[in-house]
Amino acid sequence: MQLLSIGIPNALKNGSDFLKHGLKDMKTEGIDVNVNLDNRGNITFFNIDVEDKASYKNISKIRQHISDIISDIIVNQIDKKLIKKIIDKYYYYFNSDEKQKIANIANSILDNDVNRETFKLVKKEKIFIEIEDFLKDNETIDIEGFVNFRLRDFIGELSEVVDRAVDEYLMQKEYDEFIGLLKYFVELQDSKIDVLNILVDKGGKFRFFDKDNNPITGKFLSDITIEFSGGELSDDDMLISTLIAMAPAKIYIHFANNIKNKEVLDTVEKIFSDRVFICNGCSLCAAHEARE
Repeated sequence: MQLLSIGIPNALKNGSDFLKHGLKDMKTEGIDVNVNLDNRGNITFFNIDVEDKASYKNISKIRQHISDIISDIIVNQIDKKLIKKIIDKYYYYFNSDEKQKIANIANSILDNDVNRETFKLVKKEKIFIEIEDFLKDNETIDIEGFVNFRLRDFIGELSEVVDRAVDEYLMQKEYDEFIGLLKYFVELQDSKIDVLNILVDKGGKFRFFDKDNNPITGKFLSDITIEFSGGELSDDDMLISTLIAMAPAKIYIHFANNIKNKEVLDTVEKIFSDRVFICNGCSLCAAHEARE
């Protein structure tokens, strides 16, 4: 006797595998079902039949299992497909490469540790209830159609995730363009110093030394940073503006682990690339540790 028919988009190969695996797990609990496949265009329907009267008596438990499987597919498989559809619909003006980057950011937002333990679990529980309720009155469920017509709130929340991903992408793009501009500026100018040693103390403050480990005077640094920036700077901004103004041929960073804002080190390495070296111990480091 046919009990349920579940339609899964053919493009969702992992969804089909997940469903098959879930149905096999039911047999370990003594529930025997038979599955027949029915291909209808872009959708494959999994027709589930019960094989004996004992299994038919477990119809409520079977619906629970199916509801759990489908809700898992929706929050872990369909969500990615929906994200692509949302991007194509509302952010059609981005090229294919940009759309993929936005989708990757959106997926990483959904799959991070916090959202996996909150958003996804909460949504799965609500979707599970919706599906279980639907299956009480319906023997056939087209998963994609169910999502489109019965889970509008879920789609709306995914749209918010996509909006956030677009914002992050644009910020990253702006940052990358800015870094590229600074890198180009550095490459155009002559180096004002061959070697610059940057020592980071335990408080995260930057101290500058020349190639002979002699301290570089505050007035020299002040003149350079004011010339370049035209205003007051935070410690991180001062570091970047000083390096850009001096354009050292080589930059050695000592006690890099003391840098409070790790993004600063990443920025320096992006702008100066192969000019940057992280010191793992030298005479300057030893002298500083002795003073400490």
